[in-house]
Amino acid sequence: MTYAHHGDACRAANALDLVGDRWTLIVVRELLLGPKRFADLQESVRGITPAVLSDRLRSLRQAGIVDQVTLTDLARTRAYAVTEWGRGLESVLASLGRWYTSGPDPRTSGGMTPDAMVLAMRTMAPPVPEGLPSTALRLYDARQPDPPVREYRLTTVDGLLDVRPGVAVDPVATVTADSTAWSEVLFGGLPLTDAERAGTVRVEGDRDTVTRVVRHYLTDARP
Repeated sequence: MTYAHHGDACRAANALDLVGDRWTLIVVRELLLGPKRFADLQESVRGITPAVLSDRLRSLRQAGIVDQVTLTDLARTRAYAVTEWGRGLESVLASLGRWYTSGPDPRTSGGMTPDAMVLAMRTMAPPVPEGLPSTALRLYDARQPDPPVREYRLTTVDGLLDVRPGVAVDPVATVTADSTAWSEVLFGGLPLTDAERAGTVRVEGDRDTVTRVVRHYLTDARP
């Protein structure tokens, strides 16, 4: 039974009828930055079973939050993507992340997928008044066997650091990293040099630009 069936007209309660089940918002999180195949989602949403993933995707499609799409590859692969309305859930996830960060114990354990890490970067985007040259960010999830590398580009928009999926044009620097290690550098205080020595983060090009990005997150990002 839903909250609506119980006569609760609160819109937050009705929203929870759509996205309040376990795994649902995590599936949405993994689709916010671009479409994914079922197999991609199975890899990214750790712990979910194929049957539960199928159920969550079916519910999200019925609610108008997710659509099934056809990719433009030669195989015309079927995939899933958020709708325009579904894209609004990024701000919901951002608010949840900031709320958790402000709590009595914001520590977490485990790892971060590439898209989850980039969404965290967007949530905590620091001000960069002096601007930032184009920088490439290439993230992979080392917990997966033979993980794919996902491409993102860093710039500044309206004085804030901006991170989006896609290949950077003429980047001055390229960061290739395990997404969990990169999260530890930006949010956990792991020194960039330590991550580089461990081989989990590699910097090519203008290292000063990358250290500026790290410094901005460590000193300017706010929950």
